[in-house]
Amino acid sequence: MEETSFNEAFQHIFQKLQKSEANSTLVLTSGSYSNETLYLLQKIARTALNTNALGSYDYYRRGTDFFADKNDILPFAEMFQSDKFYCIFPNAVETCHGASLQTPETLKAVFEVLKHCPDTPRYWFNTPDTINVTDYYAFFRSVNFYLIQHHLEKGIYVDVLGKNYSAYKQSLMADDYEDLLRRNNLQNTDIQLFVEGLIAIQAPAFIVWERWLTEAAYHELENMCMLLDVQSKPAAGFLTIKGELNSQGLFDMGMFSHIAPGGHKITAKQQEKMAVEWKSPVCAVPIDVAATLDRCGFRNVLLWNVLNVELPQDIVDQVDNADFAMLQTACFPENANIYDVILPANLPEEISGTYTDTAKVPHQYVTEMKNILEYNNLQQLAQLATLFGITFPQNPDEIFLEYISFMEAGCHSSERHFFK
Repeated sequence: MEETSFNEAFQHIFQKLQKSEANSTLVLTSGSYSNETLYLLQKIARTALNTNALGSYDYYRRGTDFFADKNDILPFAEMFQSDKFYCIFPNAVETCHGASLQTPETLKAVFEVLKHCPDTPRYWFNTPDTINVTDYYAFFRSVNFYLIQHHLEKGIYVDVLGKNYSAYKQSLMADDYEDLLRRNNLQNTDIQLFVEGLIAIQAPAFIVWERWLTEAAYHELENMCMLLDVQSKPAAGFLTIKGELNSQGLFDMGMFSHIAPGGHKITAKQQEKMAVEWKSPVCAVPIDVAATLDRCGFRNVLLWNVLNVELPQDIVDQVDNADFAMLQTACFPENANIYDVILPANLPEEISGTYTDTAKVPHQYVTEMKNILEYNNLQQLAQLATLFGITFPQNPDEIFLEYISFMEAGCHSSERHFFK
């Protein structure tokens, strides 16, 4: 690999990708980028690169339906009035992966709450005095089975607001309850004691490290809270802690193949809105990214991996088999030879922007270190877009105004409270 200029690298990328077929290019990123960068990245993918094959390392093969409505998320302020914390997350910041920079602000905030609530009881899973759980899907589903089997379900979500309850109940009760227990080496008495303790609490708060859950486990946690009418009570509910600094932004900016900017599922109306706003044709062709990766079906691979997240082997295999592979990172990789182009990236401290926490509260990130790159992350995307004939705003404030135009105001109750 030899050193080159930014402009030469941009020209090389343009020459390789300018006539790409629909969905022949894979674009993967992490939640370590700002909202502004993620927004521009999915925009250039769906316009200039003619691809809807988008995804992230953080949700890789875990599913992407971790998108709770902010009205159902337990606010930090209410946690001070919670009666008990059910903790499914590392019991110290130091146990999180990577450097302190990668420790989510939400997790830090949770530890601050715990520190100021010394008298609030905690239920830490996987300790000598609690239930040992390795399969959270099987655990929450067995709890839900027990609740319905013993007619303990109650409240407005079962009786009024909940959607799809009858179908969920029928599916759940057809399960093998003993098999669900076996997956965690539990007995019925373990579930019974857990449920009895849970329903005795007026305002339980479930605090969950999202990386320990699959999409299916997340659904069963939501279902359990609805079965017990938890979300309707003050200081009760669940808070799922995102894995990266801006994992929530991946959803809000539309960095998944089935999600449009604004966080809503792609529809014909959403696609038309993107095309009008961006003044360009938009690729929104559905694609199963994981299935395509299984057969190394992408011709081009673009990885945006600022903090050098360790890549799964199947992604490395796809890079090896691609006609063209590009990496943007702040950490030069040991296997640099597998990439055709490597672009330097800004660390989050080197560029301003907005980030969104688990409670869906946006935060302004202020530059703390000097940027020494000729082109920062946003400017690199803008330069590439120009080569493809796409107009990009480069000022973070202008990008912010553009992406919030996709945020839909009003009540979205029809999309909420589904038993899954």
